[in-house]
Amino acid sequence: MDFESWPVVLKILFLIIPFAVSLIGVFISLYITLTRDFHVVCSAITSNPYVEQVKVAWGTSSLKWRWLLVCSIGGLVTFPGLALRYGKLDINELKTFPPKLKRRLGISAWLSIVGFVWIAIAVAVVELSKA
Repeated sequence: MDFESWPVVLKILFLIIPFAVSLIGVFISLYITLTRDFHVVCSAITSNPYVEQVKVAWGTSSLKWRWLLVCSIGGLVTFPGLALRYGKLDINELKTFPPKLKRRLGISAWLSIVGFVWIAIAVAVVELSKA
């Protein structure tokens, strides 16, 4: 698979789309951070000791720390397996987490993951085509 032989439009799309996908994921979590959904997300998970320590240590006044807190909680509700297994998350809190927010946080996490993996694959394809 020689990347240099691809049509120019396909090359550009192959390299730009993963950034767009990742940015959409980032913007979804940023939207949650900047709206009143932030307080709903923070108050919905109280059984996880890490999240509670982060709330105290980072605070909620800075956009950066608010966004990181939303991303942490998003990862926790999207991929709760280990936290549930080790008793670091209450199953009832996870079940009562607002479904719309859970869906948005999940979409945000998955878009960011897919975009990052695609970027890694794109870099590998470009580098391997040089060799």
